[in-house]
Amino acid sequence: MIVNDLNKFDQQNIFAIIVGSGPAGITTALELEKKKITTLIIEAGGIKPHESAEKFLQGNIIGDDYNDLSVTRLRQFGGASGHWGGNCNPFNRDDFDDWPIKKKDLALYDKTAKEILNIKYKGDFYLEDFSENLNTYNLIWSNVKFGEKYYKHIINSKYIHLSLDTVFSDLSGNNKTIDSINCFKDNKKINLKSKYYILSCGGIENSRMLLWSQTKNKKIFNDKLPIGKYYMDHPFYSIGEGLILYEKFISYFKKNNLKNIPILTCNHGLNISAKNDFIKKNDILNAGLYFYFKEINEANNLFKQVRCIAPNFIKNIYEKSKIKEKYEISISIQQEQRAIPENKIVLSTKKDPFNIPYPTIYWKKSDVEKKSAKLIAEDLSKLFVDNDIGRISLNENLYNNEDYDVIVGNHKLGGTRIGTNEHDSVVDKNLKVHDKNNLFINGSSVFRSGGHSHPTFTIVKLAIKLADHLSKLNN
Repeated sequence: MIVNDLNKFDQQNIFAIIVGSGPAGITTALELEKKKITTLIIEAGGIKPHESAEKFLQGNIIGDDYNDLSVTRLRQFGGASGHWGGNCNPFNRDDFDDWPIKKKDLALYDKTAKEILNIKYKGDFYLEDFSENLNTYNLIWSNVKFGEKYYKHIINSKYIHLSLDTVFSDLSGNNKTIDSINCFKDNKKINLKSKYYILSCGGIENSRMLLWSQTKNKKIFNDKLPIGKYYMDHPFYSIGEGLILYEKFISYFKKNNLKNIPILTCNHGLNISAKNDFIKKNDILNAGLYFYFKEINEANNLFKQVRCIAPNFIKNIYEKSKIKEKYEISISIQQEQRAIPENKIVLSTKKDPFNIPYPTIYWKKSDVEKKSAKLIAEDLSKLFVDNDIGRISLNENLYNNEDYDVIVGNHKLGGTRIGTNEHDSVVDKNLKVHDKNNLFINGSSVFRSGGHSHPTFTIVKLAIKLADHLSKLNN
């Protein structure tokens, strides 16, 4: 149900106010609706993005190159899912090593999450041995834009109320309880009350709004809470290129009884990740390698380079040329970033049109990320040589002190991360803020680690888990 006039809106029966209408917020409301629990979603944007939204989404970066914040976020119904590519791979079991919840805890919600995301894939994401140290996996995709799919359902819902163009301002409360939230609607300040409050504003906004509420009311949060700290993203960049004999490549799969054989008609011909034992042994981070296949250009530099160092392999390439058995590959990596307190979100001195400070993000890559990429790629390269599958040329910047160009995944992780204590986390295993009995946070900001998989599938499962927990509090 659409709420046009919040001043006349009856708040008495609202169980929870959900701030934000992205995958986290909508999923939570949908799941509570199943239990006939009434919620109010407030969304800062409209059904479609406003041209004026950009001035609310600004911010600055201190550190390494990072994407402009105004073009990587959306202020509209459906949130950032409006420009989400659709990758839905889950986290590995080992990605939860440092979390207070485990993969099995979230696996309970796999079926429901797949239904919400229209995922038809019936198995897991197909993780299987590629070598002693490496796995292969499939990419799982969703075509869901939350705003498009769920708008009609929500405006016709008896239990979900939606207020668009409603800008969340800050929280009010003391001691253990949040008393109300303040927001702006039609440039007028409005105070809203409910039993529970859920921030689902996104990976940056969750931290920003908590920090702003703390600035306005020094007593609202424990000073020990690391709000905004441990910010992460997924660095994505090219690590090299190579030449392979596809026939030998396929033979390797068949010889080792591997089912995940690459299909060259796909955008990603093959996806490889490191095994946990290899990660722990070398003290590196999780990463996913993306292979892109194309037919060889015999005039290119790579071909000439390999001919100098591996003439017999190139001779074999020529012998297979008549049946087009030769392929060139480019290899990119999307990797986990180590969570450190120095990477963080703070408030800027500059403010948006509602006088709320913009975020400033401190973000830097670390040496362990380059080390991780190098060791995983070297292990893959050795396997190619040992089995005469191909030759890989890794980028020189993996071996020197030069910086390397990164396209961040726009996966804004951390800042209100999950944990067991207030010294290194903001929320507990139920996503409740440690020192508050009625404030919950959901979305990628609660991630304690990032793995190498896209976050949306995990976000949706966390939202279902949160709704399950809240429904029990309603009994």
